[in-house]
Amino acid sequence: MNPDLAANNVVPDPLFHHTYKPNITFTTFPKKNDGFPPAKNVINSMGMRGPLPKEKEHTRVLLLGDSFVQADEVNFEDTFGQLLNQHFQNRMEFVSHGMVSWSPTPEFSWLHHQGFSLQPDHIVLFLCINDFFGPDIFHQTDAVYREQAIYKNGIPVAYDLPEPTWSKTLLIHSAIVRLTHQVYYKFQQTFKGADSDAPFNIATETIILSLKKTHWSDKTLKNVTETLDVVRSIKKASIRFGITLHVTLVPLPFFWPDEAVTGKALPPYNWPSNFTVSQNGIEEYIRGYIDNLGVNWIDLQYSFTKAKTESIIKLYNEVDGHWNTNGHQVVYQSLVDYFDFYNK
Repeated sequence: MNPDLAANNVVPDPLFHHTYKPNITFTTFPKKNDGFPPAKNVINSMGMRGPLPKEKEHTRVLLLGDSFVQADEVNFEDTFGQLLNQHFQNRMEFVSHGMVSWSPTPEFSWLHHQGFSLQPDHIVLFLCINDFFGPDIFHQTDAVYREQAIYKNGIPVAYDLPEPTWSKTLLIHSAIVRLTHQVYYKFQQTFKGADSDAPFNIATETIILSLKKTHWSDKTLKNVTETLDVVRSIKKASIRFGITLHVTLVPLPFFWPDEAVTGKALPPYNWPSNFTVSQNGIEEYIRGYIDNLGVNWIDLQYSFTKAKTESIIKLYNEVDGHWNTNGHQVVYQSLVDYFDFYNK
């Protein structure tokens, strides 16, 4: 196995389910048809990319999410978190932490064990559509993590990791379009003897969640709600530390016919190159739930739609499907506008 790969440097962890090995350096190289330059990743002793957070001097914002925030394909200085630090220097500071296939439950675990100790004033939680897949659809989704979690006072403080250890199971990045042709067949092997149709259901589940909740099954609605209940618990815990929670949903490339054309044509999607699907249904339900919690919403979908309307530039990697440097610029500008308005 090549040590210069992100997936090889992610290890099972009894506290966070999985995390980076601490104190390592690796380089992420583009796959065929992806054009991003090799990106160096330096992981600190806390398992976070970049230098250790310094002693707090200004209002601190913690940016927390999955592989879109992890952004191992983008040079550190070009990530939206570092662009925000450059813009808000001497006023606000931004600390980013993202981990492949994390969702609200392991994110809550990380906050409990590490994140809250960084003394953030704000947390921006980046949700992704596959956080809401059922356990029969995807083996690394919040429903699975909730089943594996060990709780203390309602907090997922540890994990009962399955046997054989998940290091023998392929770790799939939370941007589902990262399931390239080669990766897919490895993924398919993990389901033999179980539900061999599960990988094929990812495409269907993505379409179902694009619809209004009236088109969802009771099972889907229950799972989505239980995943959002974890966000409710994160908000409750954040309040105890005097932290304000903000929530957003990661815009995926499927909404535009010219984005990730190669990626969405590969298994498990096998979609036509010009196929599009929105996240309108799941976003509407999340926003309603979040609004009832009194949590602030950051509308990244609006920012990406505006950017795509105004320019023909690509915002996503062609196969990988994560935000490219242009996409990070859009997230950066969206958060600049948001926090400028918020701080008025």
